[in-house]
Amino acid sequence: MAATQPDIFEGVPFAMSDQQDISEDEALAAEYVLRLLDADAERAFEARLLAEPALSAHVQFWEAEMAILADDVPEETPSPSVRAKIIAELSSGNSRPVRRWGWSWVGFPALAAVAVAAFLVFSPMLRAPIFDPSLHATLISQDGALHIEAGYAPDGNLFKVIPEQGTPATGRDFELWVIGAQAQAPVSLGVIPADRESLFEITPEIAALIDGGTLAVSDEPKGGSPTGAPTGSILAVDEFFDADLFRSG
Repeated sequence: MAATQPDIFEGVPFAMSDQQDISEDEALAAEYVLRLLDADAERAFEARLLAEPALSAHVQFWEAEMAILADDVPEETPSPSVRAKIIAELSSGNSRPVRRWGWSWVGFPALAAVAVAAFLVFSPMLRAPIFDPSLHATLISQDGALHIEAGYAPDGNLFKVIPEQGTPATGRDFELWVIGAQAQAPVSLGVIPADRESLFEITPEIAALIDGGTLAVSDEPKGGSPTGAPTGSILAVDEFFDADLFRSG
């Protein structure tokens, strides 16, 4: 007699029935947690999260449900190169195919298993599903031609940059700088792409400069400043402020 196979869906509420009455927002929240949304849909969903507490509650529910599945999975710390590649992929501008299941997959354990397995494999290595910044800065040039939003999340020391408007001149790049409240010189965050969002990890030393510090963007030669300090014009400056103020605004 064949050995009894473990039920990987034990304790998972949606796996036991063929049909579920689930709202569109609940479905979107689940797909967001499982990273099944394409880049555009994910950005639109995250914009809604800032203004809709009920939507955040759906996300927190699905995070908790998926976390239950990971309780018995041994924790593995990926190598720095693997983690860097994953973060780069998450922040790239490459479009991902839209994978909207319409939640007909809820009644099909085999298909659900694929989504759950993906979550279990990647969740130890990825950022938290919601990028939750504690500090924010808005960079707008004096003429209004350049507009960049930026946020810092202590969980993982992640920094996110959202270019809203403006592109560098031909042969030039935008470079971000952090100036600590007691620092003697700016510290580079690197060159940023002007055509897409970017998400990257910063060092604890740079993270320590952000609270009470200032963010600036300069116009630099292609590839960034060759000296380690701004060489071109400072285009915009803003002090970091509580991200909750940005959300409420």
